[in-house]
Amino acid sequence: MNARLLRTLTVAALALSLAACATGPKGVRITNNGQSATTAKTPVPITNFTADQIKAAIVGKTFQYTRPDGNGFVTYNADGTFSFQDDAKGGGVGKWTANGTQYCESWGKGLPECGVFKNTGDAYFASNSRLVEMKT
Repeated sequence: MNARLLRTLTVAALALSLAACATGPKGVRITNNGQSATTAKTPVPITNFTADQIKAAIVGKTFQYTRPDGNGFVTYNADGTFSFQDDAKGGGVGKWTANGTQYCESWGKGLPECGVFKNTGDAYFASNSRLVEMKT
């Protein structure tokens, strides 16, 4: 083959490759045996929980938490206490209360942090914490 023909074929192959990329679906697709590995969940409206719903959602369960000042794991008890293991600060205990739609928690000797307890479908938001339940 002469150099000119080889160059022409190379350019043609590159053009076809680029054309194939330009016409396909955009973004990253995750597959599992040829099927979509992502769920087709219906979005859940953000819901403010009542005190009874808060108790049902957290008592006896362990969550991974994310806060502005740290992250780790927390387990809530029916007696209004919780134990936590922070990734950087170590472990400890605290107290929680629920009244109406207000949720309060106190970590150590600090003042309670209070806020509306919400569910966004994939996580809970409690005071300054994002909580994702750990499934066993």
